[in-house]
Amino acid sequence: MSELNTAVETAPEQETAPQTTSEEKTTEKEEMSKEERSKQASRRRALEQKAEELRSDARQEQLRQEVMNHPLVKEAMTLLEENRFKQDLDRVRAAYPSLTAQSPQEVGEIYCRLMASGQVDPVVAYEAQAAADRRREPIPENMVSAKSAGGAALYYSSQELDRLTEKDLRDPDVFRKAIASLSKLRS
Repeated sequence: MSELNTAVETAPEQETAPQTTSEEKTTEKEEMSKEERSKQASRRRALEQKAEELRSDARQEQLRQEVMNHPLVKEAMTLLEENRFKQDLDRVRAAYPSLTAQSPQEVGEIYCRLMASGQVDPVVAYEAQAAADRRREPIPENMVSAKSAGGAALYYSSQELDRLTEKDLRDPDVFRKAIASLSKLRS
C-alpha cells in the first residue's frame, strides 16, 4: 500500500475537466434563450420602425397627391407653365424676330416634344422644327434642280443642298450655286 500511496503522491496531478451539472446546463440554455430573445426583440423593433417609416412615406405621398389635385394648385401650375412657355418663345423671338407663333403648338409638334423633354434649349428646338418644316415643303416652282437641268441650273434644291459634301463645296462654282440656293430658299 505504501507503494500505491507513493505512486499516487508522485504522479502528476491530472486536471479534471469541470463537470457541468444539470443546473449549469439549464442556466446556459436560459442565457442563450435570453440572447436569442434579445436579438429577436431587436429585429422586431427594427421591422416595426421600418413599417412606421413606410406608413409615413405613404401618408406623405397621399398628402402630396391631395395638394397637387387641389384646384388652386392646378391653376397655379397652369399659370407657371404658361409663363415658362412665354419666356421660351421670347427667347426664340430674340433669335428669330420673324416668329409669329403665340403658343408652342403653333410652332410645331417637334418643338413641343423637344421642349417637353426638358433637355433642349428653346432656340435649338425651334431650329429643329424649322429644319423639319423645310424638308416637308415642296420645292418652289421657280427653283430648278441642277440635276434636272443637266448641271447648268442656277440653284440647288434643298435636298441637293443636304447631299453636298465638303469636297463638293470646295469647287467655287458649286459653292456659289449653294450660297445662291440658300439665299433663295430663305426668301
